[in-house]
Amino acid sequence: MGRRFSRISRYPKPKDVEVEEFVNAQAERVAEWWKTDRFKNIKRPYTPLDVVKHRGSLGDDVVYASSIQAKRLFEVLEDKFKNKLPVHTLGVIDPVQMSQLARCDDIEVAYVSGWACSSTMVGSTNEVSPDFGDYPYDTVPNQVERIFKGQQMHDKKQLLQYFESGDGSKRVDYLKPIIADADMGHGGTTTVMKLAKLFAEKGAAGIHLEDQLHGGKRCGHLGGAVIVPTSTHISRLVATRLQWDIMGTENLVIARTDSCNAKLISSNVDPRDHEHIQGTINENVKPWSDILSELELGNAAAAKITTAESNWYKENKLYTFEEAAKEQLTDSKFRDFKEQWEEAVNQSDKKYLSISELRTLVRSSNNGSDIVFNWDAPRTKEGFYMFKGGMKPAIQRSLAYSPYADLLWLETKTPDLKQAQSFSRDIHQNYPDAKLVYNLSPSFNWSAHGFNEKQLQSFIWDLAREGFVLQLVSLAGLHSDASSFWNLAKRYQKEGMKAYVDEVQKVEKENGCDVLTHQQWSGAEYVDSVMQVVQNGSSSQTLSTKGESFTESQF
Repeated sequence: MGRRFSRISRYPKPKDVEVEEFVNAQAERVAEWWKTDRFKNIKRPYTPLDVVKHRGSLGDDVVYASSIQAKRLFEVLEDKFKNKLPVHTLGVIDPVQMSQLARCDDIEVAYVSGWACSSTMVGSTNEVSPDFGDYPYDTVPNQVERIFKGQQMHDKKQLLQYFESGDGSKRVDYLKPIIADADMGHGGTTTVMKLAKLFAEKGAAGIHLEDQLHGGKRCGHLGGAVIVPTSTHISRLVATRLQWDIMGTENLVIARTDSCNAKLISSNVDPRDHEHIQGTINENVKPWSDILSELELGNAAAAKITTAESNWYKENKLYTFEEAAKEQLTDSKFRDFKEQWEEAVNQSDKKYLSISELRTLVRSSNNGSDIVFNWDAPRTKEGFYMFKGGMKPAIQRSLAYSPYADLLWLETKTPDLKQAQSFSRDIHQNYPDAKLVYNLSPSFNWSAHGFNEKQLQSFIWDLAREGFVLQLVSLAGLHSDASSFWNLAKRYQKEGMKAYVDEVQKVEKENGCDVLTHQQWSGAEYVDSVMQVVQNGSSSQTLSTKGESFTESQF
């Protein structure tokens, strides 16, 4: 970052440079950095001085490889977005898959999934589990590091081959930027910042953060997910940006919303969420939490509690405040309430009304009388509020996140082009330069959604025309790994080496898969070259890729 701007000193020493002079110069460079095209659409609620005074004396001299990768990622996304083309990729689960993905010229980035890390567990606990975000928060960053180091190894190996052969015609872009899953940030502000720091240190060019609750996290295609207030997720995005500003990196953050499918929200603290929180309109209803507490004190069996819970929610239908008003007001009074609501929103910069403001409008339309609406009674054992998910809250939240994020991700239940078009239209009316993200999830039964072959083949490009520039099959690596190995295993048990030759070696030869010669693929020749440099050329008899013992000469 600072390479583009003049420097006065590396860092202030007690007797050499005045600290104030150093800090002011650093702050000026940060201010100029923020004016570049990279950050033209980014809002920060803090100043350059806030960044500099938290950096330490090294200032902007430290350069991170992930920031170099992030610049590449930004340029690719900018170009594709302007031309309504996709940056589409597949989730990889190890350096092997990464090296094969890299050989595809039209796939320009790599993706690392938290779901895949959780279910194949590369973390310190070695626990394998579904995607509840309950693994150590360094799990995905460490997987990123593993893959990024694999990228660097293959890149170094390839450059050496060029010097030895002079043939650059088959050059592969092994250093494709990595985008990684940061889940919900794994905690409060300091944890989010530490996680962002880890990703930048480990090699991720970009990450995505979803608006789910730490501790209530679920895969976006599981039930029971709990979202956080809009303000809480904005704080996560700001914390991430601040951390990277302190580090002087240009990494990208993607704001994902899971509110389209959500049924629970952790708190009602943010008035932007109020119109989507549900309550009951039954007067004097006993809260479910009170009933649950009494059942538990009476040592009720689990089956009895389950039945009681089911019965409570059947007897107490849930409504948003708007729905509650429609149930209890006459048609004319409800129309008046809606008109006042629309007028108040149009006259306000904030574009939303709190529950207290909505109650005021109801009283104005209802001759001073209130309506019954109790959003506390249905709260869960954990204290979560009921939430009516859908496209409206997803759009509202994405609009709130947009100034703080580089891209916006809408998590959906199904692959639906019309839904995507609706989302894109509403976002781009307010933020025409907003880049969108789509999860081409393996959780969808693609064959069951009415696609013909032509529509399946064009779906990615159709989405790109709507501004969904980044698209990914998040668990492609996991599924392809399972499928190919299952084919091998089920044949190998009966057919032995015929199965291995048919399912692996023949396929590798026919497809030109470079892992066929796995010793060379791993970089053995690169290490040989390093050994020759160290030994000044006298190690020819101990080279690993020479002589009769080197079996890959058979190929």
